[in-house]
Amino acid sequence: MNEKPRPVGRPPQGITKKVSLTLTEEEWHEIDQSGKTVAAFLKNKMKKNVPVPILVQRPEWKQERNPVTYPRRHAEEQWDVHWRFSDKPLPPDDIIEAAKQSMYQILFPDQAENAVVETRDQYVCPFTGKRFGSMDKLVSSAIPTLVQWAIAKKRRDAERQAAKEREKGQK
Repeated sequence: MNEKPRPVGRPPQGITKKVSLTLTEEEWHEIDQSGKTVAAFLKNKMKKNVPVPILVQRPEWKQERNPVTYPRRHAEEQWDVHWRFSDKPLPPDDIIEAAKQSMYQILFPDQAENAVVETRDQYVCPFTGKRFGSMDKLVSSAIPTLVQWAIAKKRRDAERQAAKEREKGQK
């Protein structure tokens, strides 16, 4: 049988062009600190449009907290929308009212007009694209994935070697 040879190597990801890039010293430092190639860094920025963490988080470091304000009227609208479009059976009115009061007391203490909620940076895994709250979680999640990839690569390499041996035997 004349079978087409299977392609070897990774499939092409796009068009390669050589470029000259002029950046500030701080921008080059950010790329260097990311631990990625320039191409990987730029692709990540373009695809995800999210900040790339520069520092590896260690337990003694705290992530920067970025407070976000959320107007009370938005919370009220969301509360109404939730119940209007819910297909689940409604709980009793006293339960709904208790939950609503709890939300407003916590988000808007002293009848505040805006809730102030802290957000934290997320770490985007360069292997899976998943987001994590810390580098420790990212790394511990990446380990099984990378082990699976290594097993698959070893199996593919063995299959390729066996195919080469079969070809040599047929000649």
